[in-house]
Amino acid sequence: MGNYVVTGSASGLGFAVARRLEKDGHRVIGIDRHDAEIEADLGSADGRAQAIAAARKACGGVLDGVVSNAGLGPYEDPQAIARVNFFGALAVLDELRDCLERGTRPAAVVISSIGGAVDVLLIPEFLAACHAGDEARAQQVIVASDGNTSYVNCKRAVVQAIKRRATEWGGRGIRLNAVAPGKMETPMLDALLSNEAHAPAINAMPVPLEGRSAPADEIAGAVYFLLGPDASYVHGHVIFADGGSHALMAPDSM
Repeated sequence: MGNYVVTGSASGLGFAVARRLEKDGHRVIGIDRHDAEIEADLGSADGRAQAIAAARKACGGVLDGVVSNAGLGPYEDPQAIARVNFFGALAVLDELRDCLERGTRPAAVVISSIGGAVDVLLIPEFLAACHAGDEARAQQVIVASDGNTSYVNCKRAVVQAIKRRATEWGGRGIRLNAVAPGKMETPMLDALLSNEAHAPAINAMPVPLEGRSAPADEIAGAVYFLLGPDASYVHGHVIFADGGSHALMAPDSM
Protein backbone atom coordinates (compact mmCIF):
# COMPACT_ATOMS: atom_id res chain seq x y z
CA MET A 1 0.00 0.00 0.00
CA GLY A 2 1.08 3.59 -0.58
CA ASN A 3 2.04 6.66 1.42
CA TYR A 4 -0.14 9.75 0.92
CA VAL A 5 -0.03 13.29 2.28
CA VAL A 6 -3.40 15.04 2.59
CA THR A 7 -3.56 18.66 3.73
CA GLY A 8 -6.67 20.00 5.41
CA SER A 9 -7.32 16.45 6.60
CA ALA A 10 -9.26 17.32 9.76
CA SER A 11 -12.57 18.17 8.07
CA GLY A 12 -14.51 18.50 4.86
CA LEU A 13 -13.04 17.17 1.63
CA GLY A 14 -9.62 16.48 3.13
CA PHE A 15 -11.19 14.28 5.80
CA ALA A 16 -13.25 12.43 3.18
CA VAL A 17 -10.21 11.80 0.97
CA ALA A 18 -8.11 10.63 3.89
CA ARG A 19 -10.78 8.18 5.06
CA ARG A 20 -11.17 6.77 1.56
CA LEU A 21 -7.45 6.19 1.22
CA GLU A 22 -7.23 4.61 4.66
CA LYS A 23 -10.18 2.34 3.89
CA ASP A 24 -8.13 0.85 1.06
CA GLY A 25 -5.19 0.29 3.36
CA HIS A 26 -3.03 3.26 2.44
CA ARG A 27 -0.95 5.22 4.94
CA VAL A 28 -2.28 8.77 5.20
CA ILE A 29 -0.17 11.55 6.67
CA GLY A 30 -2.64 14.29 7.52
CA ILE A 31 -1.70 17.94 7.81
CA ASP A 32 -3.99 20.52 9.39
CA ARG A 33 -3.98 23.25 11.99
CA HIS A 34 -5.53 20.85 14.50
CA ASP A 35 -6.64 17.22 14.89
CA ALA A 36 -4.05 15.90 12.46
CA GLU A 37 -0.88 13.84 12.62
CA ILE A 38 1.04 16.97 11.61
CA GLU A 39 -0.35 20.18 13.07
CA ALA A 40 0.91 23.21 11.19
CA ASP A 41 -0.28 26.45 9.62
CA LEU A 42 0.41 26.51 5.89
CA GLY A 43 -0.18 30.25 5.87
CA SER A 44 3.34 30.98 7.12
CA ALA A 45 6.80 30.08 5.90
CA ASP A 46 7.66 28.54 9.27
CA GLY A 47 4.46 26.51 9.30
CA ARG A 48 5.11 25.19 5.80
CA ALA A 49 8.68 24.26 6.66
CA GLN A 50 7.49 22.46 9.79
CA ALA A 51 4.80 20.56 7.88
CA ILE A 52 7.10 19.55 5.04
CA ALA A 53 9.90 18.41 7.34
CA ALA A 54 7.46 16.34 9.41
CA ALA A 55 5.88 14.83 6.29
CA ARG A 56 9.29 13.83 4.93
CA LYS A 57 10.12 12.12 8.20
CA ALA A 58 6.75 10.36 8.40
CA CYS A 59 6.90 8.99 4.87
CA GLY A 60 10.55 8.00 4.97
CA GLY A 61 11.22 10.08 1.87
CA VAL A 62 8.80 8.13 -0.32
CA LEU A 63 5.30 9.25 -1.33
CA ASP A 64 2.81 7.78 -3.76
CA GLY A 65 0.43 10.72 -3.65
CA VAL A 66 -0.17 14.23 -2.35
CA VAL A 67 -3.55 15.94 -2.06
CA SER A 68 -3.08 19.68 -1.54
CA ASN A 69 -6.51 20.50 -0.20
CA ALA A 70 -6.12 22.90 2.75
CA GLY A 71 -7.69 26.27 2.13
CA LEU A 72 -9.52 29.23 3.62
CA GLY A 73 -12.99 30.32 2.53
CA PRO A 74 -13.88 33.59 0.75
CA TYR A 75 -15.13 35.08 4.01
CA GLU A 76 -11.57 35.20 5.40
CA ASP A 77 -8.92 37.93 5.15
CA PRO A 78 -7.75 38.27 1.51
CA GLN A 79 -4.06 38.17 2.38
CA ALA A 80 -4.49 35.08 4.55
CA ILE A 81 -6.34 33.39 1.69
CA ALA A 82 -3.44 34.11 -0.65
CA ARG A 83 -0.92 32.73 1.83
CA VAL A 84 -2.80 29.47 2.35
CA ASN A 85 -4.77 28.82 -0.83
CA PHE A 86 -1.96 29.49 -3.26
CA PHE A 87 1.45 29.76 -1.64
CA GLY A 88 0.79 27.11 1.01
CA ALA A 89 -0.87 24.79 -1.49
CA LEU A 90 1.98 25.03 -4.00
CA ALA A 91 4.72 24.79 -1.36
CA VAL A 92 3.44 21.39 -0.26
CA LEU A 93 3.45 20.12 -3.85
CA ASP A 94 6.81 21.55 -4.86
CA GLU A 95 8.68 20.69 -1.68
CA LEU A 96 7.47 17.09 -1.66
CA ARG A 97 8.05 16.45 -5.35
CA ASP A 98 11.29 14.57 -4.76
CA CYS A 99 9.47 12.21 -2.38
CA LEU A 100 6.85 11.60 -5.07
CA GLU A 101 9.59 10.77 -7.58
CA ARG A 102 10.54 7.81 -5.39
CA GLY A 103 6.96 6.55 -5.19
CA THR A 104 5.11 3.96 -7.24
CA ARG A 105 3.02 5.52 -10.04
CA PRO A 106 2.98 8.81 -8.10
CA ALA A 107 0.23 11.39 -8.50
CA ALA A 108 -0.69 14.71 -6.94
CA VAL A 109 -4.00 16.55 -6.85
CA VAL A 110 -4.60 20.17 -5.89
CA ILE A 111 -8.09 21.35 -4.97
CA SER A 112 -9.34 24.36 -6.90
CA SER A 113 -12.98 25.51 -7.10
CA ILE A 114 -15.64 26.39 -9.62
CA GLY A 115 -15.01 29.91 -8.34
CA GLY A 116 -11.68 29.84 -10.15
CA ALA A 117 -13.55 29.84 -13.46
CA VAL A 118 -15.00 33.32 -12.80
CA ASP A 119 -13.10 35.61 -15.20
CA VAL A 120 -14.62 38.91 -14.13
CA LEU A 121 -12.81 39.03 -10.77
CA LEU A 122 -9.34 38.11 -12.02
CA ILE A 123 -6.40 40.40 -11.22
CA PRO A 124 -3.54 39.80 -13.71
CA GLU A 125 -0.96 41.49 -11.48
CA PHE A 126 -1.83 39.17 -8.60
CA LEU A 127 -1.69 36.08 -10.81
CA ALA A 128 1.70 37.16 -12.16
CA ALA A 129 3.05 37.60 -8.63
CA CYS A 130 1.81 34.14 -7.71
CA HIS A 131 3.55 32.50 -10.64
CA ALA A 132 6.73 34.45 -9.94
CA GLY A 133 6.68 33.07 -6.40
CA ASP A 134 6.57 36.63 -5.03
CA GLU A 135 4.39 36.19 -1.96
CA ALA A 136 5.06 39.67 -0.62
CA ARG A 137 4.01 41.30 -3.88
CA ALA A 138 0.92 39.12 -4.18
CA GLN A 139 -0.21 40.22 -0.73
CA GLN A 140 0.42 43.88 -1.57
CA VAL A 141 -1.77 43.55 -4.65
CA ILE A 142 -4.62 41.66 -2.99
CA VAL A 143 -4.84 43.65 0.25
CA ALA A 144 -7.35 46.12 -1.16
CA SER A 145 -9.64 43.35 -2.43
CA ASP A 146 -12.25 41.36 -0.57
CA GLY A 147 -12.00 37.71 0.42
CA ASN A 148 -14.07 36.49 -2.49
CA THR A 149 -11.79 38.15 -5.04
CA SER A 150 -8.73 36.67 -3.36
CA TYR A 151 -10.35 33.23 -3.26
CA VAL A 152 -11.31 33.29 -6.94
CA ASN A 153 -7.85 34.43 -8.01
CA CYS A 154 -6.07 31.84 -5.88
CA LYS A 155 -8.22 29.02 -7.20
CA ARG A 156 -7.52 30.12 -10.78
CA ALA A 157 -3.82 30.45 -10.00
CA VAL A 158 -3.46 26.91 -8.68
CA VAL A 159 -4.98 25.49 -11.87
CA GLN A 160 -2.62 27.61 -13.96
CA ALA A 161 0.23 26.40 -11.77
CA ILE A 162 -0.42 22.71 -12.39
CA LYS A 163 -0.65 23.30 -16.12
CA ARG A 164 2.65 25.18 -16.05
CA ARG A 165 4.25 22.30 -14.16
CA ALA A 166 2.78 19.52 -16.31
CA THR A 167 5.75 19.17 -18.67
CA GLU A 168 8.44 19.01 -15.98
CA TRP A 169 6.45 16.83 -13.60
CA GLY A 170 5.38 14.50 -16.37
CA GLY A 171 9.02 14.09 -17.40
CA ARG A 172 9.72 12.95 -13.86
CA GLY A 173 6.89 10.42 -13.99
CA ILE A 174 4.53 12.31 -11.65
CA ARG A 175 0.96 12.99 -12.68
CA LEU A 176 -0.41 16.34 -11.53
CA ASN A 177 -4.07 17.36 -11.78
CA ALA A 178 -6.73 19.47 -10.09
CA VAL A 179 -10.32 19.04 -8.97
CA ALA A 180 -12.67 22.02 -8.97
CA PRO A 181 -15.67 21.30 -6.73
CA GLY A 182 -18.94 23.14 -7.04
CA LYS A 183 -21.50 23.33 -4.25
CA MET A 184 -19.96 20.86 -1.78
CA GLU A 185 -21.35 20.03 1.65
CA THR A 186 -18.51 21.00 3.98
CA PRO A 187 -18.02 23.38 6.92
CA MET A 188 -16.97 26.00 4.35
CA LEU A 189 -20.37 25.79 2.63
CA ASP A 190 -22.08 26.06 6.01
CA ALA A 191 -20.10 29.21 6.75
CA LEU A 192 -20.94 30.69 3.35
CA LEU A 193 -24.65 30.01 3.78
CA SER A 194 -24.64 31.66 7.20
CA ASN A 195 -22.92 34.75 5.82
CA GLU A 196 -25.30 37.45 4.57
CA ALA A 197 -22.78 38.68 2.01
CA HIS A 198 -22.20 35.27 0.42
CA ALA A 199 -25.39 33.28 0.93
CA PRO A 200 -27.41 34.83 -1.95
CA ALA A 201 -24.80 33.91 -4.57
CA ILE A 202 -24.39 30.41 -3.21
CA ASN A 203 -28.14 29.83 -3.15
CA ALA A 204 -28.46 31.18 -6.68
CA MET A 205 -25.72 28.98 -8.15
CA PRO A 206 -27.31 26.83 -10.87
CA VAL A 207 -26.68 23.09 -10.65
CA PRO A 208 -28.06 21.17 -13.67
CA LEU A 209 -27.67 17.80 -11.95
CA GLU A 210 -30.86 17.64 -9.88
CA GLY A 211 -30.21 21.12 -8.49
CA ARG A 212 -28.38 19.60 -5.54
CA SER A 213 -25.17 20.03 -3.62
CA ALA A 214 -22.71 17.17 -3.18
CA PRO A 215 -21.48 15.46 -0.01
CA ALA A 216 -17.72 15.66 0.39
CA ASP A 217 -17.52 11.90 -0.21
CA GLU A 218 -18.72 12.39 -3.80
CA ILE A 219 -15.99 14.90 -4.56
CA ALA A 220 -13.48 12.64 -2.83
CA GLY A 221 -14.33 10.06 -5.49
CA ALA A 222 -13.00 12.37 -8.21
CA VAL A 223 -9.82 12.97 -6.22
CA TYR A 224 -9.39 9.26 -5.63
CA PHE A 225 -9.80 8.56 -9.34
CA LEU A 226 -7.02 11.02 -10.21
CA LEU A 227 -4.70 9.42 -7.66
CA GLY A 228 -5.28 5.90 -8.94
CA PRO A 229 -4.31 3.69 -11.87
CA ASP A 230 -7.53 4.29 -13.81
CA ALA A 231 -6.29 7.86 -14.39
CA SER A 232 -2.82 6.75 -15.49
CA TYR A 233 -2.89 8.93 -18.64
CA VAL A 234 -4.68 11.93 -17.12
CA HIS A 235 -2.15 14.69 -16.51
CA GLY A 236 -2.23 18.47 -16.33
CA HIS A 237 -6.01 18.73 -16.21
CA VAL A 238 -8.78 20.09 -14.00
CA ILE A 239 -11.93 18.06 -13.36
CA PHE A 240 -15.03 20.10 -12.53
CA ALA A 241 -16.95 18.07 -9.95
CA ASP A 242 -19.83 20.53 -9.85
CA GLY A 243 -23.02 18.87 -11.05
CA GLY A 244 -22.72 20.63 -14.40
CA SER A 245 -22.58 24.22 -13.15
CA HIS A 246 -19.50 25.10 -15.21
CA ALA A 247 -21.02 23.54 -18.32
CA LEU A 248 -24.09 25.72 -17.88
CA MET A 249 -22.13 28.92 -17.25
CA ALA A 250 -19.48 28.36 -19.95
CA PRO A 251 -21.04 26.05 -22.56
CA ASP A 252 -18.52 26.95 -25.27
CA SER A 253 -15.40 26.28 -23.20
CA MET A 254 -13.48 23.04 -23.56
